[in-house]
Amino acid sequence: MTKTRSELDAMLDELERDLEMIVMDNPDFDDLWGVFAAQADAIEASAGPNDIAHVRLRTQAILASQGIASADERAD
Repeated sequence: MTKTRSELDAMLDELERDLEMIVMDNPDFDDLWGVFAAQADAIEASAGPNDIAHVRLRTQAILASQGIASADERAD
């Protein structure tokens, strides 16, 4: 079942808070990336077609706020 934009934003806000804690607790990139990716994928899976781009942009912004490049940016 798809979530509303408001519900997605709440989930993304939680992901952002979680990432801040994960970075502080886990300097190993592979560990933090696995946790982040699992949560981000679950949020994206619950987004409707009109909200996928919004979720991806927010996810990239969350990563950038911690100085982490997204997988797409690392591939470039």
